[in-house]
Amino acid sequence: MDLVRKVVAERGLDTPELPQPGPIGEEGPEAIDLHDVGAVVFAGGFRPDYRSWVDIPDAFDAMGFPLQKEGTSTVVPGLYFIGVHFMRKRKSTLLVGVGEDATIVARAVAEG
Repeated sequence: MDLVRKVVAERGLDTPELPQPGPIGEEGPEAIDLHDVGAVVFAGGFRPDYRSWVDIPDAFDAMGFPLQKEGTSTVVPGLYFIGVHFMRKRKSTLLVGVGEDATIVARAVAEG
């Protein structure tokens, strides 16, 4: 929102009325209305490369996946992951499932 306000001010535009976002629910949607969806982009067949942007080699297994339990690193205190393949469930990397995992990780971060 800060970026939106900055750009609006710089360009002399009217500030849009944007409601505060609600909390992320623990349950994913049971159905999605696809009536206005024009395209779906599916990316598959790639392997994440966590090591290229997290410079802690011991935090990953031999295949490069995070050593974690429910999103919390089992090796590095204060390191958390989200969206990892089969992090908790098969749907952990999908939009429909990542919210459930994000709730658990957010709780772990808050409890620190």
